[in-house]
Amino acid sequence: MEEPSDLEWLKERALNVIGHELRTPTSTVRGLAEVLIANDDRDDRDELLAALVRNARRLELLLDDLLAAAGVTTALPVGPAEPVDLPEAIRGALNGTGPAVDISGAGVVFARPRSVGRIVSAVLDNARAYGDAPVTVAVRHDEDRVRAVVDSPGPELSPEDIRYALEPFWRGERAVTTRPGLGLGLAVASRLAAHEGGRLWVEGRSGGGLLTTLELPPA
Repeated sequence: MEEPSDLEWLKERALNVIGHELRTPTSTVRGLAEVLIANDDRDDRDELLAALVRNARRLELLLDDLLAAAGVTTALPVGPAEPVDLPEAIRGALNGTGPAVDISGAGVVFARPRSVGRIVSAVLDNARAYGDAPVTVAVRHDEDRVRAVVDSPGPELSPEDIRYALEPFWRGERAVTTRPGLGLGLAVASRLAAHEGGRLWVEGRSGGGLLTTLELPPA
C-alpha cells in the first residue's frame, strides 16, 4: 500500500481536528435546543439559553478562525482603524483568568480594535497554555512602530515547531499532548497583524520557550 504524502497526511490530520473541535459545540447547541423545545417552561430556561448562546458564539469564532487562517478576506475584521492602547488591550484579553502576565511599557496603535483583541488573545492563550510562568510582555513605542514582545519560558522547542508555528493546523509535540486545539491561534494572529499593516513572528527563546513579537503601526 502506497504511503500518503506529507500534504495528504496534513489534510487528513486537519480534517480530523476540525471535525473534533466543531462537533462538541454543535452537539451542545443541538442538545440544548432539543431540551428547550421539549419543555419551554423549565426553571433553568435562562441558564440553558445562556449556554446555547455561548456555544453558538464558540462555533462562530471557530469558523471565523478557520476562514481567516485560510486567507478568506471576508472573515477579517472590517471598519475604520482607530487608536488602541496596546497594554490595555492586553490586560483586557487576560480577563483575570489563568496565570498572571507581567505587562510593562506603553504604546498606542492605529488598528481595528477587534483585530487587536483577537491577536493579543491568541498570543497570550498560546503563551500561557504551552509555556511556563512567568510570562512577560514588554511594549515599546518607537518612532514608526509599536512593538510588543511576549516572553514565554518553557522547554526547548524543535526547529520544526519554530518554523511552522504560524502555519495553520501545526501543533508541536507538547501542544498535542497537553490540550486539544486546532492549531490556528498564532496563524490567525499573524494574518490579522498583516491585515492591520503590521506583522507577527516567533523565535526560539534562549534557555527554552518562545518569544512572540507583534508590530503594529502607531497612532
